Amino acid sequence: MLEERRFSLKTVMASFLLGGLVGAGAALLLAPKSGRETRDLLRETTEELRERARIAAEEAKLKLLTTKEDIEEKAEEVKVQLQEKVEELKEELKEKGEEIVCKSKEVLDEKTMALREAIEAGKEAMEKEKEKLLSKIKKEEPEGTA
Repeated sequence: MLEERRFSLKTVMASFLLGGLVGAGAALLLAPKSGRETRDLLRETTEELRERARIAAEEAKLKLLTTKEDIEEKAEEVKVQLQEKVEELKEELKEKGEEIVCKSKEVLDEKTMALREAIEAGKEAMEKEKEKLLSKIKKEEPEGTA
């Protein structure tokens, strides 16, 4: 299995620069030229490689800055979207809470009314039963003892 390897930009740039220097050095040393010509060519190649490395580093820096700005913009967009969603959810939760409180009050009122009606019916039944018992007691009393 091949592992996917990731190298930092610094490592890639250093490898690129080192490879260029080694290649240029080998080409210069193996080329059939005089010492002065070789030194001049080596100096020119070194300066050219320095300039290429500087340009590559500037391009990489610009790309990183652009990427950083893009990430910051996206993060800000996500932050705003999350804040909006939180506000929506807060409002929805508030409405649901108010709805539950209202329904609870209705149920409580209904149960209170049913309980009052049951108590009143109980009182009426007790009064009727009391009257029956008093009537029964009066009937059972001998008429002369009163």
